[in-house]
Amino acid sequence: MEVSKYKGIFTNPPTHIPTGKTPDGPIAGNGDVGIVYSGTPDSQRFYFSKNDFWKSKPGYPDGGVFLPGGLDIRVEALKGASYHTEQILENATLKAAFTSQKAGYKLDSWVAAGDNILILEFNSEKSAYEVKLNLWTQTGNGSVNEAGQEGDIYWVTRKFETPDLLWPTQIAIAMKVLDKGGKSFQLSPSGKVQVAIAFCTNHDNAEYFRTALLKVNSITPESIKALRADHLKWWRNFWAQSAINIGDTLIEKYYYGSQYLMASCSRNKNFPPGLWGNSLTEDASFNNWVGDYHLNYNHQSPWWGVFSSNQVELADPYDTPILEYMENARNHAREYLNCRGVYYPVGIGPKGFCPAMYPLTAEKMQFYYKTPETNIEHGYMFLGQKSDAVFASVNMLLRYYYTYDTGYAKKIYPFLLEVANFWEDYLKFENGRFVSYDDNVGEVGPWEGKDWKKNYGDINPYGTLGFLRIFFKGIIEMSKDLNVDTDRHAKWHDILDHLSPIPTIEVDGRIRIRGSEGGTGSGSRMIGAAPGTMWSLLFPLPAFDKNVDAGFMKLLRSEADLWNEKQWDHAHSGGFEIIFSAAVRLGMDPKFILEKLSNRLKNGSYPNLWVPSGGGGVETLNAVPAAINEMLLQGYDGVIRVFPNWVKEKDASFTTLRSMGAFLISSSLKQGKVEYLKIFSEKGRPCTIENPWGEAKVLLERNGLKSETLTGRLIKFETKPNEMVSIKPINL
Repeated sequence: MEVSKYKGIFTNPPTHIPTGKTPDGPIAGNGDVGIVYSGTPDSQRFYFSKNDFWKSKPGYPDGGVFLPGGLDIRVEALKGASYHTEQILENATLKAAFTSQKAGYKLDSWVAAGDNILILEFNSEKSAYEVKLNLWTQTGNGSVNEAGQEGDIYWVTRKFETPDLLWPTQIAIAMKVLDKGGKSFQLSPSGKVQVAIAFCTNHDNAEYFRTALLKVNSITPESIKALRADHLKWWRNFWAQSAINIGDTLIEKYYYGSQYLMASCSRNKNFPPGLWGNSLTEDASFNNWVGDYHLNYNHQSPWWGVFSSNQVELADPYDTPILEYMENARNHAREYLNCRGVYYPVGIGPKGFCPAMYPLTAEKMQFYYKTPETNIEHGYMFLGQKSDAVFASVNMLLRYYYTYDTGYAKKIYPFLLEVANFWEDYLKFENGRFVSYDDNVGEVGPWEGKDWKKNYGDINPYGTLGFLRIFFKGIIEMSKDLNVDTDRHAKWHDILDHLSPIPTIEVDGRIRIRGSEGGTGSGSRMIGAAPGTMWSLLFPLPAFDKNVDAGFMKLLRSEADLWNEKQWDHAHSGGFEIIFSAAVRLGMDPKFILEKLSNRLKNGSYPNLWVPSGGGGVETLNAVPAAINEMLLQGYDGVIRVFPNWVKEKDASFTTLRSMGAFLISSSLKQGKVEYLKIFSEKGRPCTIENPWGEAKVLLERNGLKSETLTGRLIKFETKPNEMVSIKPINL
């Protein structure tokens, strides 16, 4: 496997820990439980996170995703030892090796892929020495903490369960030192000591405490072998879903590193990762947006690379909190805007919880926002935006286009229908077009200063107008496939046909995109399309047909040509999650794109292969996979293209990347020529491919048997479900 070549390497202890944002230490996880490793050789620390450990207290910043606790490891013999830790991507294992004059120490740690159990394996070289363990929970913020011992099992709990919560959250963490007992032990030369730590919350099991203790009590050396075998199998299957080889070890390392980090935090179907994933080293706070699900791009962005990477199941958690909040969102639309449908605040949490409510008291409002007002936007942080629900629909449509899974469509269609209901009511038809009033481009709130309310009032923001084009095209197609609501197509087509144009303005003889068409808000003063503009206009789904709307695509390209060095290169500038994928889709020079991407990875990344950004954490995990996949394969406009924006003299290959249309594609480019093209059709949809050999005649083989010959710039053919089609040129 290509991934076996890559790992994160640490030759010094992490320094950006603890932090409320992205840590720089080694990371491992199983998609629910996550660990971050830190400290010096003589004083090591593991931080433990779990995706469902939320505090559901209304009023910002009192609720959010919180840190359960961790484990301290003291080894006095390692004081002053050399430091070396590896984050192994292939099997999601952290390997530490510390050496001093007195001791040689190795520690392997991994979170079992199939269970919420952390295994630590200590090994000694040189002389014997003592290892001391301390299991702990984070205190404060209204939690109740307890610790105790049952036989050889040490346990800790942290609980949020006061009456002012929407629902309680409780976690138990239980630890056992196998064959040793106690919390300290002698590590003898050539000896091995195994430690098992189990995690369980009340969201996993009502009997969470007893479950954690029973789970860890059942661990034996033999059961660890079985856990390890299952763990290795899961990761082996995960990496087998797709692969790339582009001859660039730096970019490949971060490509696979991003996929590793995403798989480590996104497998709990009921609790997706918050802003910072399951790599927390501090509690939620005002300064880290309480780790919520931000619906104006942060929650959407992490999954933009999983579909093309054929890792669709990692997106399973995405929809859950959005669907769980629907009833609240219906109430918001009805009560605050007198509309049908759904109206979402910027930030939501799990199980219908909204952490993005303004502080509930005048004192807290004054402290955090320098105003005593407690009923801004009815107490909810809508922040002047109406587009959060329609933006949330983009990922749902994206998944549908990549899979054409009708079961999934039935699951999310009720939400899409409510989004349609909202915009049917909210848009105003004036002078032959639909207009969106009081709909802000950017976030508006009291942190902007004493005149902040003047920033409300945008008319026709580009984001809403782009998202609505994507949305209504998508819901029309989905409703046709499901054979429902066909009587509403006329209305939806009417909206599509009469939406206001994307606002533009002429500046110094040059046409520029404008934040909004007008109004009293800040959007009318925004000139130019920053990388983030492309979320609603170009990537991950296009708002316009590049062939029909060639002029608008040319305008987007001219805007991209004005992106500055800070936007491309600065480590803490926002836009990393979109800028490279957008540049690829706009057809910018692939050498330039790869150069800029390499610079960003070299100068703005952590050794754990995370590229931090100003706005959030997990949002950047799509950036490298999505951009590289887009360079190797495109199918967003109904035509599959291989190596559409790649450096032609640079050899590259890929295996089973996923294209829209529910096709898995494999191909290879060598010495500037495409060697082969293989298409696996999951759903049996019609297939159109841009002929990678110009207009040469090609031979189609279906499931290994010669089928037909085709010719032309576009190759069109029917497929059957689960059919493998191979295409190769004739006489070339």
